[in-house]
Amino acid sequence: MCGILVYISHKEIPQSKAVKIKNLMQCRGPDDQSYKKIKFNKKNLHIFHSRLSIQDLHRRSNQPYNFKDYLLVFNGEIYNFKELKNKINSKFVTLSDTEVILHYYNLYKEKCFEYFEGMWSIVIFDLKQKKIIASRDRFGEKPILFYKKNNEIIFASQISYINEILSTNQNFNNKKINKFLQYGYKSLFKDDETFFKNINHLEKGSILTIKNNSEISKKNFWKLRKNTNIEKLPLSEHIENTRKLLIKSINLRLVSDVPVALNLSGGIDSGAICSITSKILGKKLETFSIVDSDKRYNEERLINMTAKDCGVKTNFIRLGKEIDFFDILKKSTDYNNYPVFTITNLIQYHLCSYVKKKGFKVSLSGSGADEIYGGYYDHYLMIFNELRKNNPKKFKLFKKIWSKNIKPHLRNKIFKRHNLFFKDRNFRGYIFDNFNNNKRFCKKEIKYNFNEKKYFDNLLKNRMANELFHENVPVFMHSEDLNSMQFSIENRSPFLDTSLIEYLFNVKGEQLLNQCENKFILRSSLKGILNNKVLNNKIKSGFNASILSLFNFKDKKMINNLEQKSEIYDFVDKSKIIKLVKNERLLQNNGYSKFLFSFLSLKTFMDRFN
Repeated sequence: MCGILVYISHKEIPQSKAVKIKNLMQCRGPDDQSYKKIKFNKKNLHIFHSRLSIQDLHRRSNQPYNFKDYLLVFNGEIYNFKELKNKINSKFVTLSDTEVILHYYNLYKEKCFEYFEGMWSIVIFDLKQKKIIASRDRFGEKPILFYKKNNEIIFASQISYINEILSTNQNFNNKKINKFLQYGYKSLFKDDETFFKNINHLEKGSILTIKNNSEISKKNFWKLRKNTNIEKLPLSEHIENTRKLLIKSINLRLVSDVPVALNLSGGIDSGAICSITSKILGKKLETFSIVDSDKRYNEERLINMTAKDCGVKTNFIRLGKEIDFFDILKKSTDYNNYPVFTITNLIQYHLCSYVKKKGFKVSLSGSGADEIYGGYYDHYLMIFNELRKNNPKKFKLFKKIWSKNIKPHLRNKIFKRHNLFFKDRNFRGYIFDNFNNNKRFCKKEIKYNFNEKKYFDNLLKNRMANELFHENVPVFMHSEDLNSMQFSIENRSPFLDTSLIEYLFNVKGEQLLNQCENKFILRSSLKGILNNKVLNNKIKSGFNASILSLFNFKDKKMINNLEQKSEIYDFVDKSKIIKLVKNERLLQNNGYSKFLFSFLSLKTFMDRFN
């Protein structure tokens, strides 16, 4: 795990500026910071890299890494690098995954990325062909930002590097600000734009090529494909096959020359990782968990059950108003040059600080399981729509089970409607679920405009693919990367495994939620592995906390901050915000709580980078 900055320009970089940039990148890579300048197509190619040593701790694996006529900077991990080394007849001089990338590029050129299982942002300089190749992993686990204006091109792991190299903050992207305020966090990765103009995320699963400093082309190297051979298999084989794939994925993500920790919640996703690691793979991971006093989000009992069952050491981080989360919000925003998206992301930042204190450089999380196994409340309703036509008898049975086990616990009234998709299967008025409330606070009202990319004809599968690629997982990955790397920790997500995902997206939707049980295949594959209390728990709490557990809106510092002049008030009505923070009853409502956090985060961001 590392930091990357590539700057292509006619300009020189003063030594003092180079030192400042390397210091800025140190969090992403405290073990080595390097800078190299070469002439490339009559321009200066400035290459910065900071290294967090995970595989092969020796300096021989530092970057930029050179092999033949190629130069490489790389952020991430190629988990299957040992397997890849054994498949080719090459002589290797390091024990790292970095070297393997260039050997495969030498053999297969741009097709090399198809062989890699992992997470990455890679920039390769083909010095002989005079071209630059940049690639990002299939699920966008690792960031790479792209800036092009006039004769300058920049690739970077973080926006802060771009702002530093250009010696200025870029102009705000007002469209992005309005969308975040009114649509919420699920709208943020519907496109590749950022909160600054002219700075974009490189598309996940893609390769961008630059020839002659100006000829830019882009293509995708991977996409989800239909496999009818998998679809025809019985449910029992799906359970067994995905169990093996998950175990393999977790085992791959334990490959490390430094100790690995686990972010453990009370749910089955991180519980699965903990249990498989300890019981099947024979490795005990020290765990870290957030505990909120708000009963809606407190999972301490379930966390203790998993930890005790697995025999692992636990670390509980308890939330309270004695912790200055407003200060944490400002620190995170200042370093990342990006707003914090959700309360979950903020408390994860706090969690990472504890993982760092205990000396860990790698941490696993359960992100992505809901999006590939079928874990959300609207997934039930999509199955109902499918079954009522194809299998009315099963529909009645599923509805009966849902009415008894799920419906009584739902807080969102929309999800209580079993027939939500009967009249209009394309209804998505709940995705940006707080839109009607949010827009009342905003000065420039925008229309509800929900776009969903077409991957599958099947309603559930297409919804899950959009959650995976454009809504939920991109938010998780963006935030987990920034939070962990600020504390020099590599985040890994075992559920974001190519083989596992390709398999599950070829399983029938009604099998994913068999017996009207969300994540049925995951639950079934964990029988005898994960403790029964967690395995059979049907209620989603999520890794979350109440906004009232984190912020004291009666505190003078908070009140003064809200009263101050700010560019955010060009977008929202200041008087309505002041009124909202004084209404504690309203803030118990999840929708108002989400909006207020989005506002606080954006205000902090805009005040800092105005």
